[in-house]
Amino acid sequence: MRAESTGGIWAIVDHTGDEVEDVALELLGQARELADRLGLSAAAVLLGDDVRGLTPSLGQYGADTVYLAENPLLAAYNPDAYTPLLADLIRRQRPSIVLWGATDQGRDLAPRVAARLGTGLASNCTRVDLSEEGLLAMTRPVYGGKASCNVVCPQTRPQMATLQPGAVTAKRPDPSRQAQVIAVDVSLSSQSLRLRLEEVIKIPPSDLDVTEAEVIVAGGRGAGSAEGFRLIEQLAHLMGAAVAASRPVVDAGWAPYERQVGLSGKTVAPRLYVACGISGVNHHVVGMRDSRAVVAIDQDPQAPIFQIADVKIVGDLHQVLPSLIERLRRLRQERGTTEDEEILRTLANVSAARQVS
Repeated sequence: MRAESTGGIWAIVDHTGDEVEDVALELLGQARELADRLGLSAAAVLLGDDVRGLTPSLGQYGADTVYLAENPLLAAYNPDAYTPLLADLIRRQRPSIVLWGATDQGRDLAPRVAARLGTGLASNCTRVDLSEEGLLAMTRPVYGGKASCNVVCPQTRPQMATLQPGAVTAKRPDPSRQAQVIAVDVSLSSQSLRLRLEEVIKIPPSDLDVTEAEVIVAGGRGAGSAEGFRLIEQLAHLMGAAVAASRPVVDAGWAPYERQVGLSGKTVAPRLYVACGISGVNHHVVGMRDSRAVVAIDQDPQAPIFQIADVKIVGDLHQVLPSLIERLRRLRQERGTTEDEEILRTLANVSAARQVS
């Protein structure tokens, strides 16, 4: 679209039906910041079925307006329904900027909508800012993550970007904030949908994309070998965590590139990040520094990773992890689950047993 944009800064909301995804709250904080700097409004766009109960939190996290589209045919993501609905809404309201999460849904939906609107899209961005001209400057990795570039969209509108989960930090909610909720007219029929959802298959947490995982166990050069890296995978399985890796592990072929966290890999912000045999050079830390709790296991007491760790275990992971795995197995057998608090308590006990200062 080349028309003048007047509709502010938008964030497209990912949700599970009864809970807003963290990436949506991160996008709202970014939209709020950009809107304040440009003197515009910030809006959230929420599609689903019976999801009005999610709108108060969107206001508290920064939205001035929530565009709410509800219909039983929107309960599960279907590009045949979501694409024309969003494209039409954007044409009518003409936002200047639209932000999407670089999630499975966002990576599928954003380019479809961009193509319908005839505008550009910068995908998988690690950062967005404003240029001196007030344009959206979108930073994204290139050359397989070995470099990054800044992208601007000077002519067509809206300016659109998908941001990696964890690339920005969600703002603190303001309970006093309330958003205006605008109901969006939804005209859909099942006959108009070419795609049909037959089944939802849940994959094991260890197979999740690391950018979407709530708990991550990451292995580094300290694993020593592909066989040593299997300990990382065993621990992740017991914790219900996704498996991640540092660049040396990926370069050695012990883990695939899509598991790499760091400057040339992915940016993550899980509730819990367990770094095993990772020294913590800046190249890796920039990809996980926004984790809410960090556990570090490394045999070098001066390893940089300990500077950001909440629980520090000094020792060879080949000696530490078997003991930890055994304790967690017993915990799972006794209680049937391993919650974050129990995992941290177990890790802290292992740390104390090894007399970590």
